[in-house]
Amino acid sequence: MRAKFFVALGIASLAITGAASDLKASPISAQDVKSSATLQLRSNDDFVSSKDASDATKPFSGHLTFAGASMVSSDKLAPVNGKDLHAFPAFEISFTTVGSTLVPSSQEILGGFEPTGAGTYWQILVQPGKVWSEPHDPPGWTRASFPFALMNPVEGGESHNGVALFMYKDADITPLHIQITTGTTPFQAGAVFKATATSVSTVKPISTQDVHAIEQAFRVREAGRLPVKSWDNLPVSLTTAQSAEFGGRMRDDWKVVTAVFVDGTIYMKRCQTSEGALPYCDRQRFGVWSATKSAVARMAMLRMAAKYGDQIFTMKIGDLVPEAKRFPAWDNVTLGSALNMATGVGNGAGKPEANIGDEPYDDSYMAFYNDGDFASKLGKALARPRSYGWGIDKFVRYRDEDYFVLVAALDSMLKQKEGADKDIVSMLRREVYENIGIYDLPVATTFGVKRQPLAFEGLYATVDDLVKIAGLFQNNGAVSGDQVLSQQKTQEGLTNHHKWGLDTGRPNGLGQRYFSSFWIDDFAFDGCSGNFARFMGYGGQVVAMLPNNLIAVRLSSAPTDDESVSDFSGLAQASNGIKKVCSN
Repeated sequence: MRAKFFVALGIASLAITGAASDLKASPISAQDVKSSATLQLRSNDDFVSSKDASDATKPFSGHLTFAGASMVSSDKLAPVNGKDLHAFPAFEISFTTVGSTLVPSSQEILGGFEPTGAGTYWQILVQPGKVWSEPHDPPGWTRASFPFALMNPVEGGESHNGVALFMYKDADITPLHIQITTGTTPFQAGAVFKATATSVSTVKPISTQDVHAIEQAFRVREAGRLPVKSWDNLPVSLTTAQSAEFGGRMRDDWKVVTAVFVDGTIYMKRCQTSEGALPYCDRQRFGVWSATKSAVARMAMLRMAAKYGDQIFTMKIGDLVPEAKRFPAWDNVTLGSALNMATGVGNGAGKPEANIGDEPYDDSYMAFYNDGDFASKLGKALARPRSYGWGIDKFVRYRDEDYFVLVAALDSMLKQKEGADKDIVSMLRREVYENIGIYDLPVATTFGVKRQPLAFEGLYATVDDLVKIAGLFQNNGAVSGDQVLSQQKTQEGLTNHHKWGLDTGRPNGLGQRYFSSFWIDDFAFDGCSGNFARFMGYGGQVVAMLPNNLIAVRLSSAPTDDESVSDFSGLAQASNGIKKVCSN
């Protein structure tokens, strides 16, 4: 999207699930929870258990249906493509409890959505929450809350994150009360907004078999989760300046999530909002924009290279996507050059120089961007550019279309080799992500007959997910001795002293080279030098893979892509305070 190449890495705050309780002594009254009136925006603490709370009176299991509702917001949310941004989406989901945890039956994208016409702009993602009892609640009533994220499946980039609350007693359930207090940077939606809503709720029983299935799936997921601790529990003490560098040099109030992975543990800062810490921040799913290019497209390419050989990087797009043969600009474009965004095709000025941003986000781009149908979207991606004449792998240009076309080619290859019923997302789930303890992969796709992942954006990930994805890259694509990804191709771009990538025309510290979905920067301090790679998304969503095997994550609500959003020029040196970057 527009100016999407100005992206970066940063760091935020702590709302660990285990610490999401014991925060406030005065929760929302039971009378207000039972009411159908929409609550005013209030402290996030009110949506989690108080310091006087006790265990849940009763467990819960049931299938819940939540009606659509109008969100109340002081932010003016103008319609986008005819869609209503104030409309909270209707959705259905089953829950059961495992101990004090409220466990949803799905963490995939929920809610009906039509890519054209009127209706809500949003779908929803739900994550595990908690159940508990407050001392002054009516006898038999129990509280339940869970984190959620609103997202748009056509745009597939930002999330609007919040928390929901309801009460239950036997077969009775109150309305659902929600509030949104933060999110990652939006594009067409205009701004990170705050909102509240109340949804009419109904419940019906679920079978014992369904309960057991939800419980079993949850236990598998929990066993694979990485330990999470507060940033204050880092194994070494950092100076204030060092700690700040993990969040990059953008404004602190733009930082939504900040974390660093050290020796098997994720250390997080509080996920702060103006209404207090965002509950369940370690479980929240966030839109990560173009970090999807690495987590989905690059991952699929490396998996298929492991299966079919590294020579797939030199295969031509036109041999896998017949529609490309109608456009001479694509004649010599390979899968590898598309992964590098160095296809030699584009719609910019076309000067033969290092300038990754020379690609207009004009009306023709927006027509491609907002098209929800696979065939139509592919046609727009192929028809928009012209040949620059300098060939492949000469100059990088930031083009979302290259990644959409690339994944269309990979999906075609997969179907040719393994059958028409195969698809990229299912392949990644089964053959890659489950091997690293990721069992959910909510990713926006096209609509209609063929539902291909957008690939240039659309992944909704937890911090745990992002760390595991980066860790697989750092481990050269191996899991417990099994080479899941191509070893050679995974190593490329990560070797500390090799100058991988094409010059972006940007200064050091802002992503000076680009290689196969990674932004790469050099560093030098105290006789120590090298480089590190990061994958990034619009507005400052960043995952950095450091040469001392640390992984840094920052997710952001930055309203603009100024240079501070991408500035991580001090990150390598700051990480040296935790673990030495160089042996000398």
